[in-house]
Amino acid sequence: MDDGPGTEETAESAGSAGGAERGDRSASAAERSDRGDGPPMLARLGRRFDASTRREAAEALGNPSGSMSAEQDRIVEALFGTALDDPDEAVRAAAIESLYFHDDDHVDRLARRIAERRSAGGTGDGRRATRGRVAEAFARWVEHDRAAYRMVGATGLAVVGDEGDAPRFREAFDDGDARVRARAVRGYARVGGERVDAVRPLVDAPNDLVRGAAADALVAMDSDDATELLALAARRGNERLRLTVVRRLGALDRRDAAGVLIGSLRDPAERVRRAAAASITTVIARAGAVSAGDVRDRLLTERPFDGDGPLAAFRAVAAERTASERPGPDEIGAEESGADRSGAGGSASAEAGASIDAETRRYAAWLCCELLEAADPTATDRSASVEWLIDALDHRDRLVADLAAAYLPRIVANESDEGVGAESDATDDNRSALGVDVERRLRELASDETAAEDARERARAVLRRFKRAVVETAADRHVEYVYVRWPADYTERNEG
Repeated sequence: MDDGPGTEETAESAGSAGGAERGDRSASAAERSDRGDGPPMLARLGRRFDASTRREAAEALGNPSGSMSAEQDRIVEALFGTALDDPDEAVRAAAIESLYFHDDDHVDRLARRIAERRSAGGTGDGRRATRGRVAEAFARWVEHDRAAYRMVGATGLAVVGDEGDAPRFREAFDDGDARVRARAVRGYARVGGERVDAVRPLVDAPNDLVRGAAADALVAMDSDDATELLALAARRGNERLRLTVVRRLGALDRRDAAGVLIGSLRDPAERVRRAAAASITTVIARAGAVSAGDVRDRLLTERPFDGDGPLAAFRAVAAERTASERPGPDEIGAEESGADRSGAGGSASAEAGASIDAETRRYAAWLCCELLEAADPTATDRSASVEWLIDALDHRDRLVADLAAAYLPRIVANESDEGVGAESDATDDNRSALGVDVERRLRELASDETAAEDARERARAVLRRFKRAVVETAADRHVEYVYVRWPADYTERNEG
């Protein structure tokens, strides 16, 4: 790539480190297409075609037909070669645009390759001087009349620039292309820009890409003022902005940011609550400045749950598969039909905008259990959470299943503490207070031959603990206790 139209492009390409290799790879892709070994459109990127044909080919390869899907890697490889080495500026710009449509990360890789090629060979002071010249080249591209160049320029300047380039990024905040604005605001924070007021107008931008980038920039600034602005957006923004902010706050290891996320568990929008739950558990799973115990204590003290909303949010995160557990093609139908025994509906990672790892999932299950145990039965519908706990005895994550087995008897026993005189009354109370016939559901799972043996054993163990807990409660109250499995049991005991 050159610094502008018609300047040094051929010499630059010929003399750049790796240029010959990239050119050869691009040419070989075209030659294979000529032989019928690949998409014919690849061949039209070759230099034997005129610039107009090459540009049309580059544009078409940005949205290849289904028949070319198997050639994805070769297409991207050829577009990289064209973006780096084609002698025509319009063709290079078309290749950049097509790379972006394949994956916007390709633009980042392209910018890094350009920086590496232009910086190759320097050492010491010479290398620093070369880096400065590369930064100047990217800075000029930020002002280019083609959006593709401006996009690469903003991306590359973020890689090689320094604090002195912050004003150049700020000038690009008003660019007419949303992709350029988004990369400029991220670059501003990356090179050390600290003015929160400069980013403020972009936080509430109508474009999702720009709005997310502004939130990323504030997270990267990691200052009190930046966190305060994010908190304001989380409280007063529209739903899309609130969702964007709570997704990003999971990257901040700050107590004040965690406080914002806890507050967002009261958000009226379900997807915002789920994103907040995912971000909170992501923060505490890292075991940094915000501890799991502090979050738990604050949740229990402030009780930001007067319904099932926060409980449902943590359940969704706990039920989410990690990246390594994503369903294969044969499982997708079962996933969509709710066949996963432990699954709450919906995808928490999709709602949170981030992948769920095993530690995050486990902390979400733990917080769900803690909240459920402390929930006010007069203000919170706990039936869905109790059902989930029973299903979670068959959870694919053994630690989540063990958590469910540990908490379920305690939650049921807490209900028994309300005062019962016989087990039959206790069962009625448990069904009415929790909304679930826990014992019946446990027996069903324990005898379900389609369930995993570990799950069936957990159900049997919970039943045993459940019986012991009810007996101990009755003994504490000096009440004669008879465990009643069937109504006839009580009659036989008293008539015998």
